[in-house]
Amino acid sequence: MSAQPDNIKPMPGQRRPMEVSIRGKIEAARRHEKKHYTRLVTPAADEYSRPQTVEIRSNNRIGQTGDLVSVDCKLGGYTRKPFKSTDKETGEISMVTPVDMTLDAIE
Repeated sequence: MSAQPDNIKPMPGQRRPMEVSIRGKIEAARRHEKKHYTRLVTPAADEYSRPQTVEIRSNNRIGQTGDLVSVDCKLGGYTRKPFKSTDKETGEISMVTPVDMTLDAIE
C-alpha cells in the first residue's frame, strides 16, 4: 500500500485518507493531561440495531453533555500487549494482539 503525502489537498467534498466525520450526542466528557475526551453516542442505523459509542480526543472542549454535534476526526490506532488464547473446541493455542482505534478531532 502506498502512503500519500500530507501536502496533497483533497478535491472539494472529499476527505484525506484516514479522516472521518462523526455525528452524535455527547454522553460524557472528561479531561486528562491537557486533553479533552468526549464520548458520543451515534444514531442507530435502523430501529433494530444498537447505536455506536465512540470517544474523541481533542485540545478543546467539543460541547456540553446532551449536545448534538458533528466532528471531523483523524482515525488512528495502536496495538496492545499480545496474549495467548486457547480455542475451546480444538485446544489450539494462538497469539492474539488487541488493536485499539483512536479518533482525534481535526481542529
